[in-house]
Amino acid sequence: LMLPYPQQLLCILSINMANAAAKKAAAARQSASSTYLPIVAALNLLYVILIATYKRASLTTFQCIMVVTLVGLSYLSYKGVVDNHANQDFKNNKKSDDALAGGAFLDMLGLVSVVQFGSVLFSDKFYWLLLLIPTVGGWKLYNTVKGGLPGMPNATSAAASSDNEQVSEKDNEKRQKRAERRRRKW
Repeated sequence: LMLPYPQQLLCILSINMANAAAKKAAAARQSASSTYLPIVAALNLLYVILIATYKRASLTTFQCIMVVTLVGLSYLSYKGVVDNHANQDFKNNKKSDDALAGGAFLDMLGLVSVVQFGSVLFSDKFYWLLLLIPTVGGWKLYNTVKGGLPGMPNATSAAASSDNEQVSEKDNEKRQKRAERRRRKW
């Protein structure tokens, strides 16, 4: 009977922990998928039925392209919401979080739904709302690169760094306790 070296044991433990995280993310992804897939499918089906009912006689090429675009955007936002759920569960590990999992993709799904039904029931001018998507994307990119408005201190980064310091202190304490328990075993 040959016992593994401590390094090999740690490697085996880290692989098991990585598998546990992957399983947890897959479970969150499956849960979000079972919640959002029927909703997105029903919204898109209702949209196509309304288009066929109300605009069948006056359907233009532009409107056909927009139907395909809007259904594609709703699918893209659905995939983003599902992935964000998996990442959110993996990062937070807490159930009572104020932020709604889904992030910007959930916002995009809401915007696409408003555009879909507004363009069918009210006016084709609702398509102009789609310009919000690249505008918000550009703003998020700008904030990522610049870190906020020029000349102003970024309050969110200061708050996040203090949170990271508190979290890292707690993590360090946990790590030290784990290391101490491991030393006792050996």
